[in-house]
Formats: sequence, structure tokens, C-alpha cells
Amino acid sequence: MKNFQNKAKIARVSKIIRNFLFAGLVLWIIAVPATLFPLVTLWNLQTAHLRYLQFGPPLLGVSRLIVNLKLFRFFDRLKNGHLFDAKTVGNLDGAGRWCVALWFFQGLYCEIGRDFFQMTNAWDFGGSSSGFFVAGLTLIFVAWLLKEAQELQEEQELTV
Repeated sequence: MKNFQNKAKIARVSKIIRNFLFAGLVLWIIAVPATLFPLVTLWNLQTAHLRYLQFGPPLLGVSRLIVNLKLFRFFDRLKNGHLFDAKTVGNLDGAGRWCVALWFFQGLYCEIGRDFFQMTNAWDFGGSSSGFFVAGLTLIFVAWLLKEAQELQEEQELTV
């Protein structure tokens, strides 16, 4: 009985988190084209460094959209009762890997803007991008932990 109650709690909490992530998905789907619009309309009127400054946010926004999508899929599968199967854990692992990639892209974007174009206003979202690295590594570790627990459970079921 307790196992069923735990599954119900996981499904309930996952539904709430999934709704927040859905709102984030909608916002990112609107934000990425909105940041592309000035880039496309004013392309001929801008210098190379201004194009560079406007080109980064849409690319970083796409990476954030993918992280949000992977987390949305993870919690959607939890909500539907697919607790910690390979596809569910794969979504969590994918979100972690995209977080690490986002950290790398954001650092590269800011450093190229500061060093190559010698701009002080190269956007650094949130001040420090090290949070994406830590969050990504945490998600990857939790996904690895869940994979190992899954293998242990399968091994235990075979021996019984």
C-alpha cells in the first residue's frame, strides 16, 4: 500500500512541476523568435560586433529551451507513471548534458565578446554561468544514480 501512495505522491508533485515547466516552454518558444526579429530586420545596418551581441541570445535561448523541454519530458513521464525507466532517466541525463553545454556556450560567448570584440557589455545571463555547470553535473549524477539503482533492482529481481 505504501508503494502505491508514494507513486501517487510522485505523480502529483510531477504534475505541478510539469505545469511550471510547460509555462517556461511557452515563454522560451516566444522569446527565441522575439530575439531573432531585431537581428533579421537590422542586419544590414549593424556592425559585426553588434551582430555578434544580438546573435548570442537566440542561440543561448535555444539551449535553454532544450533543457526546459528535457525536464518537461522527464516530469511528464513521471506524471504518467513511468517511474525511472530508461527513457525517463535518459531525459534527466539529457537535461544535465544540455546544462553543461549551455554553460560552455555561454562562457564562450561572453569570453569571445570580451576578448575578441573587446566589449564590456557582452551579455552574461544571471551574472555567473557556473550555476549551469553545477546544475548540469547534479542532473547527470542523479540520472547515473537512478540508472545504477535500476540495474541493482533488475539484478535483485533475477536472483529471487
